[in-house]
Amino acid sequence: MTVASTEPSQLERRLSAFVDSQVSDTERQDVEALLVNDPHARALHDDLKRGSQAARHRLDDLLKEPVPLDLVRSIKNAPLPRKAVRLPGSARRSAAFRPSGLQALSACILTLLLGSSLGYMIGARPTGGMQTSETLTGQAFEQRDWLDDIVSHYRLYSRQQNRLVEIGADRPADILEWLTTGTGVGFRIPDLTESGLAFVGARLVAAENTPTGVLIYRRTSGDNDGDILALTFSRVRPETTKPIEDIRLDTSLVSWSTPLATYVIVAPSSAADLDEIAAKAAGLI
Repeated sequence: MTVASTEPSQLERRLSAFVDSQVSDTERQDVEALLVNDPHARALHDDLKRGSQAARHRLDDLLKEPVPLDLVRSIKNAPLPRKAVRLPGSARRSAAFRPSGLQALSACILTLLLGSSLGYMIGARPTGGMQTSETLTGQAFEQRDWLDDIVSHYRLYSRQQNRLVEIGADRPADILEWLTTGTGVGFRIPDLTESGLAFVGARLVAAENTPTGVLIYRRTSGDNDGDILALTFSRVRPETTKPIEDIRLDTSLVSWSTPLATYVIVAPSSAADLDEIAAKAAGLI
């Protein structure tokens, strides 16, 4: 049994370097002449070029994806680095790392090989199954759900400090009657002062064409003093009843469901205690 070699051929290396513009003027002219006269080289060049473009598109899409909530919390809760202390009489010199010539050359070779391998592997895949950036964008729109509506409303009203609520916190009875009638969900206004949150008032919005009540709070202490947090509820029935923690662009959310309603806590993505607040609110609402 013969095992096919996975090592790229000399021609594949030359063409990969050419696609990545990592060749000298003389080598570039030689490769261009080769592409004119050699159909096999042209076909391989086209595959490598498609693979390189697909890799760039995929990287751009990955960079647009939201940062995982656990990573945000880890960064938020990580201890600050200690400041450098200059001892008396110490010399004022830079401690920057200066690579040797051999180290720099090794790093360049490694980067080139990784880029060439990635472009070749992707280019070798059948083009019929390749997803373009336009396809991925279309899928993103198709996957839009009711939580996107919740987040969109939050981003809108949280920036309008002069029109943050429709009914203020000084009218709790009106809020209870209004939102219970509007959403069909019975509720209580949770007291979250122990979590550093002051109740500001309420709004009524629509998420996936369903009336949704919004109880709005403002942080009164800590590094995020002044941040707006919203507790929303409606009769929307999600596909899963399991709690959901997610980050969508610059906004974090935690949602959970009961037999009567679905609830979502929404806040800036810097909120590291959102799950704790959600757990407390779930026991009070």
